[in-house]
Formats: sequence, structure tokens, C-alpha cells
Amino acid sequence: MDIWKHCLLSQRKFGGEPTDYVAVHRFMDSSKLFYFHIRHRLLLHHTLGIEWATELLGDFVLNSAGRTVLVRDVAAEHCKEDLLGRVPTLCEWLRHADATLAPLAPTPDELLPAAQPELRAFVLRPYLRTGLRSALLLTTSTFGVYLAEQLLGLAAAEELARQLHPAPAVADSLQSFPFSYPWQYRPDPKELAWLRQHAPAHEPTPD
Repeated sequence: MDIWKHCLLSQRKFGGEPTDYVAVHRFMDSSKLFYFHIRHRLLLHHTLGIEWATELLGDFVLNSAGRTVLVRDVAAEHCKEDLLGRVPTLCEWLRHADATLAPLAPTPDELLPAAQPELRAFVLRPYLRTGLRSALLLTTSTFGVYLAEQLLGLAAAEELARQLHPAPAVADSLQSFPFSYPWQYRPDPKELAWLRQHAPAHEPTPD
């Protein structure tokens, strides 16, 4: 489902205009820039991704109808639309894939011993949320450098890139991710049916 289709669904649910929600949906799907495959959802389509969205964009969107809408709620609906109605945790994505992906990730005690505390906290957050070593692939990769730039600024991203020397391509890790549940690769059929009826010129696809 592309960004515009998510925006149309947000308009239906929250009011205003579709363009009121572009920033939220652009961020939630920014992982496609690193791996244009449905596995990209592993990077942001979960509760930690929603947390990052609010840190980047703020807590609220004031839509064109004058209604205050929580960024959290828009991002959560994005997840539901793509994931068969679910808003999973990162742990739910990874707990059955950790054995496959963990060898590709660094161990926590290897990470950024000389980094600024704010950057080290950012890098460790996925691991601290899940207890899974594989979760570090989100922040110790090219995608992690991107996130650091978005959330902490260019200087933090440059420091992270230097210390990872070079940052591993997150696409290489995602290629090894095994799907364990249908929700990981199936959009919500009710949302697709609504789009087919109301946006017939752009047939929805599960991208």
C-alpha cells in the first residue's frame, strides 16, 4: 500500500484532507528507501516505529478541519492497514527470527564504547525493548544511520557511520528475514476493499 492510499484512509478515519497525513506515512514507509520489498515493514511497522514517529514529528497533527489528531494514532493505523489489522511490537516481529538474524548483528557490549550517551541510548533502544540481539540490526546499519540523522541530527549520524565503519546495508539482513505469521505480509483486506471502491484509478497492491 503506497503513501497516498494510507493518506486516503487517514482522511476517512480522522477527517481533514489526505495531505494532512503525508509526513506520518512518509516516515512510516521511509524504510522502503532501503529495501523495496514487503520485508521493509520490519524496520518501522511496530510500536517502536510509532515511538520514533512521535519523536520526529511531535505528538499531534492539526488537520485542515481543525481537529487535533495524535501522530501515534495515525502511525498505528498505518501498521494496521499493512499488517492484517495488527500493531505488533518489534519483539513480535523478531522472536522467531532471532536465531537467523542475531549472527548478523553486533553484541551489545561491542557497541559504540566511545559514543555520546544519547547516541548509544538510541542504538541500544531496540535491544533494550526486545532483549533480542537481532533488534540491533535496525540501528547498526545504513537504516540506523538514517534514523540517527532524522532523530538526533547530522553530527550524530556522522558519528554513528564512523564508528560502524562502514555501516552494513540493512537490505542484506532483511533478505534473511523469514516470515512467521500471515500478518507480516498481508494488508488488511477490509482496507483494500474500501480503496478499491473509493480509489479505483489506483488499484491497491501489497507493497
